[in-house]
Amino acid sequence: MYIPFEQLPDQSRVWVYQANRRLMANEIEQISSFLTYEMNAWAAHGAPLNASFEIRFGQVVIVAVNEDVNQASGCSIDASTRWFKSLGDLLQVDFFDRQIARIQGEQISLIPITSIKDFISSAHLLEEDFIIPPQTSDLRQYRNQWLQTVRESWLKKYLAKSSV
Repeated sequence: MYIPFEQLPDQSRVWVYQANRRLMANEIEQISSFLTYEMNAWAAHGAPLNASFEIRFGQVVIVAVNEDVNQASGCSIDASTRWFKSLGDLLQVDFFDRQIARIQGEQISLIPITSIKDFISSAHLLEEDFIIPPQTSDLRQYRNQWLQTVRESWLKKYLAKSSV
């Protein structure tokens, strides 16, 4: 069942879906309507899931489920993945492209994962730049320390190599 995002508890499970381009206002409206409808019927083994979403930076969709009520199952998670495949087909957007999203103000710039070393060595990606981590442990982490600097993220291994 869809509930307002701010009503979900901190221990809610989180999934991050990052679009490969900025979404237009009408696309955000379509996504919001679609996800609200789907979440109202979302269930795990017949038990309704208390879930919500929010769209950040006009490009990233955060889905959260309160697993204190009912836990998401493999089948229910697969269903949510299908939502984003359907939305991607409808809107010509790829929600599964795993580029690195650098945050600059309220804008995202995407960096191909294969170019990370070059971006760091050429100082186009700095250790203090913020990125969106591809995974977030729970809603508490999302609310309190979602964005990470490059030096705090899994990308830090490239910093060490570039300074040698």
